[in-house]
Amino acid sequence: MALSLARAGAHVVIAAIDIEEKMSSIQKTFHEENLDVSFEYLDVTNVEQIKTVMAKYQDLDILINGAGINVRRPMVEIDENDWDKVLDINLKGVFFTSQIAAKQMLQRKKGKIINIASLSSKIGLPNMGPYCASKGGVDQLTKAMSVEWAPHIQVNAIAPGYFKTELTEVLFQDENWKQSILSRIPTGRTGKPEDLNGITVLLASEESNYITGQTIYVDGGWTSS
Repeated sequence: MALSLARAGAHVVIAAIDIEEKMSSIQKTFHEENLDVSFEYLDVTNVEQIKTVMAKYQDLDILINGAGINVRRPMVEIDENDWDKVLDINLKGVFFTSQIAAKQMLQRKKGKIINIASLSSKIGLPNMGPYCASKGGVDQLTKAMSVEWAPHIQVNAIAPGYFKTELTEVLFQDENWKQSILSRIPTGRTGKPEDLNGITVLLASEESNYITGQTIYVDGGWTSS
């Protein structure tokens, strides 16, 4: 998603809690294409850190809330720490990062916020109780933000289906699980990161100025089947 925006002309700032681990490989990819990128350390559960990072970018036009984790266990085994960790990163982080960015955007009367929701914003999935709750919250928060911050900021969410990422890689090693998932996807395959490029650029651009409060599912048709 960051690459797709950079290719469209944006100067991209990637902020993450594990940024030191990822910086060299990301830099290599961006520099090979002569694209602009900056890096910031950020723990999205720390509101003061969010304020500090945002203060460096007073001309922020686009915010993507992509930080997320999951704890895969039956709900009867989830403890308070599991619940707090998932909700703090997946929902609290979205709220306060958006709030702080919106204060800047509202002053300039312009801005785009893209939240990362999930297939589980709409359907229930087993062994993912806190995650489903957090992503359902992202869906509703997107709606609330879009209404309150209109007409100057458009707020939408992208809800991926199953994509092979660091968060889900272990699942894809189970061939039975994979076949079960594929049987539910009309397009017959799981998602690839580049499947998010088009919708990312659209929602970040002025071509989407009349689209707000929407959660758009990029799931190969799963939620329609």
